[in-house]
Amino acid sequence: MSLKPYVALTLWAGCLSLTMFGQLRVVNGGFESHLALPNASGQLHFCADWSGSLGTSQTLDYYHNNGSGAGDLPQTPLAKVPAHGGDAVVGLMAYSDEASARHEYLTGKFSQPLEPGQRYSMSFSLTSGRVHDWVDAGMGVSGLGVAMGFGAPLQEGHEKLDLHAQFKIHEALVDPDWRNFTFVFQADQAYTHFTFGLLGTMPRIRKDEGEGRTLAYYFVDDFFIEPTEMQISSSHSPIRGSSTPEPEEALFVPNAFTPDSDDLNDRWMPSLPEQTHAWVSVTTRWGNVVWKGEYDSEEAQGQGWDGQGMDGKPCPAGAYGWSIRMEDPDGVTQHKGLLQLIR
Repeated sequence: MSLKPYVALTLWAGCLSLTMFGQLRVVNGGFESHLALPNASGQLHFCADWSGSLGTSQTLDYYHNNGSGAGDLPQTPLAKVPAHGGDAVVGLMAYSDEASARHEYLTGKFSQPLEPGQRYSMSFSLTSGRVHDWVDAGMGVSGLGVAMGFGAPLQEGHEKLDLHAQFKIHEALVDPDWRNFTFVFQADQAYTHFTFGLLGTMPRIRKDEGEGRTLAYYFVDDFFIEPTEMQISSSHSPIRGSSTPEPEEALFVPNAFTPDSDDLNDRWMPSLPEQTHAWVSVTTRWGNVVWKGEYDSEEAQGQGWDGQGMDGKPCPAGAYGWSIRMEDPDGVTQHKGLLQLIR
């Protein structure tokens, strides 16, 4: 009689094991697991399961709330920044405005190979931090993106990598607050790794903090992936009479924001491709419009939804639908998706 409970327990444990260890994820996606706590800059090697590209020298930075010296949070050598979630972040120099520009790349891995033909939703968080007045950081560049692969790419010195991007940010991004990015792509190979950094052609540059800013330095956190059938970044009903734009060449929409007046992620605002005019609306799950906006890609900074309804009252936490009609030199596209208001 003791055998049956034992067998049942064994089968249950086996199912639990498959549930816990068989699910696709970005390994150590929040940088929480570490071999040691950082006490200086350039200690990415202390963070488990992450690496820089295989160049002659890499100086990516690992920061932790319990670190010491130049390796702690929130006061880092270049900017003040809290972790987006948990206790740790990674920082990298995406671009330096010099005669011989420097670029750093961050490579992570998946818990299991991707399935060719399957669509995936991937997300991460990004910020420039509150840059110190006495440093060169604070410049923004366009072209930050994610490229799938099979390990850390080989980089000659600090030269820019020529990788095919599954996702790129067209905005010349510099933001003291955390920005959440979600994109959808279809795997064409059984990728095991991905690389984040500056990808594509020569970037557009922003120097809102002054001409003395010569470094585009960013902090990243909370990389996540899961299978999906959604099409968050791609067009649902293009009206161009041509092929549907690839996800990385279309629209980038945050999937959550926290309008709690702490100056961190207080507004929900899509990042528009260059030379784009957009009409944006947000609705409740019953279809009631709570916010509308209209702006150009070059005039979008500081705009967006602050979490208040058409009556000026704060909307409750929960899921909302968004709809965007975009017009650019090639025509008009329609986009829809979901976002989460967190209070």
